[in-house]
Amino acid sequence: MDPVNSGEKGTTRRGFVKEITAGAGGLALGGLLLDALAPRPGLAAADAPSADGTKYGKYFLSDKGEPPKANDFVSLNSLPPFPEIASPQTYFRGASALPGATATIGWQVFQAPVCWETPHTHKYDEFLIFLGAELPDLCKSFDAEIDFWMGEEFEKHTITSTTVIFIPKGVMHSPLNFRAIRKPVLFHALYLGPSLDAVRMPNFDLTTFDWGGPVNLKMFGPSKK
Repeated sequence: MDPVNSGEKGTTRRGFVKEITAGAGGLALGGLLLDALAPRPGLAAADAPSADGTKYGKYFLSDKGEPPKANDFVSLNSLPPFPEIASPQTYFRGASALPGATATIGWQVFQAPVCWETPHTHKYDEFLIFLGAELPDLCKSFDAEIDFWMGEEFEKHTITSTTVIFIPKGVMHSPLNFRAIRKPVLFHALYLGPSLDAVRMPNFDLTTFDWGGPVNLKMFGPSKK
């Protein structure tokens, strides 16, 4: 940061704030000023001009009609990680697609049983949303059985109707098993962070996990470490 005229050569703005708020009466003011000087990750993106020359065009992400690709973290359409998910899948990848964005969300249609995902935690809250995939009634068209485990004690929950799961930040969750699908399931993973992150339980082996019966296991990401 650039120095300011504080009466002492080389003092930064942050140092100046600390000096003028050293007394007990200035602690509250100091906290507010230091917070105001803290870097804001999305600020630069919000201040940047739009590529199309408009003021707010940078906040729009539209499909360009290009063929879907695997591991595409910018386009809305992409190839799913395994064939049990209808292709293409639609996924908004947050800040990698729209700089400054603070959420990611996927729209995936599951057509056949499949399970995956090692236990993990996130830095931000997450919502998992399970809907039927037939219009107009996304609730009544749900016809599936999905097993989901939460917590370090692996508490098992079975989803048999349209469901929204709230996963607070830091709470261990997964695996996830789409055990029986009689009608397609529309699945949304809504993550309230700029990009998807995960801290995974070490040395967890999906191949030896007690699923409660036969499963169609897919390895998506690290399975053990």
